Amino acid sequence: MVALSAVACHSNPSATAPVTPAVVVNPAPAKQPAPPTHYSFDGEEAFSCLKKQCDFGPRLIGTAQHEKCLAYLLAEMRKYADVTLTQKFTYKAGSSRLPNTNVIGVFYPAGSNKPSTHPILLLAHWDTRPIADGPFSAETKRGVAFRFSNGIWNPQTPILGADDAASGVAVLIQLAKMFKEHKPPTGVVILLDDGEDYGDFEADGNQGDGVELGARYFAQHYKETPEFGQPAFGILLDMVGGKDAFFPRELISQERARVANDKVFGAAAALGYGDAFPTNKTQSVGDDHVSINDAGIPTIDIIHPLPFGEYQQSGYVYWHTTQDTVDKCSARSLKIVGEVVASVVYSETP
Repeated sequence: MVALSAVACHSNPSATAPVTPAVVVNPAPAKQPAPPTHYSFDGEEAFSCLKKQCDFGPRLIGTAQHEKCLAYLLAEMRKYADVTLTQKFTYKAGSSRLPNTNVIGVFYPAGSNKPSTHPILLLAHWDTRPIADGPFSAETKRGVAFRFSNGIWNPQTPILGADDAASGVAVLIQLAKMFKEHKPPTGVVILLDDGEDYGDFEADGNQGDGVELGARYFAQHYKETPEFGQPAFGILLDMVGGKDAFFPRELISQERARVANDKVFGAAAALGYGDAFPTNKTQSVGDDHVSINDAGIPTIDIIHPLPFGEYQQSGYVYWHTTQDTVDKCSARSLKIVGEVVASVVYSETP
């Protein structure tokens, strides 16, 4: 059993101490077949996972829909991972303490019955935003004032979050299934982190309050858990399911995890997905990968551009709007990202 005991990761004093996590250890699998020579990824099955998450409704922390989705994600991870863990902590919002749960699957390397000392970290957030404050939001255009005070929002217009962030989770759950059927040569840790999208990203001088909670928590506490090892590098998936999605090189990723970025873009080119991963375009996005990089794990962000600047029209215009729905997403986009990430994982050597 693993005990994760420490204070919550968020530097704001509204965060409170964690609850001891639950751990599920699956029995050692039988001898695995050889890994696929082509990294065939079932985009349609991933799309079904995306839809299943959205069927629960908006999954903002502190709601019944959030808890129902958590139960679903835990059940899925327990089917595939060698070890499944949860990290639980709370965020104080007004007079309430909102529960957050990171769902983490550990996958052993091929031929091994123990975790890797230097696994690959794959992550995506699974919660959704409580307000529709994107630049193309109907509410924003009508001049609705979204005010964050005492850790809560008023008013609330929760988004369904099909692309942000059911898409990244769907890819990772499908990859988890692939890793069970075909063990990768090196170990993998899949982190479904919670509480990324609740709070105010511009609070505290753009340090944020109530945002990126799960990634920050993992970044502060992963060394306390031997099963996580010291990840060699990480890949964050955020907004990867939109129709005709494309993923320019993200500049923080390029600066802090260039080797990992080159692996991803090289794999995309080799698989014929250069149009989806253009090498002549860049973007800069503050996201969950920042705190992971700060913790010493070089991590990149694969993300459809936000609708600002040169990407105002070609970016994901449904970002943080009530129109971020299943019909805006595509199984093909999920398949492209899934195959690229699978190619990187299966090409890595211990």
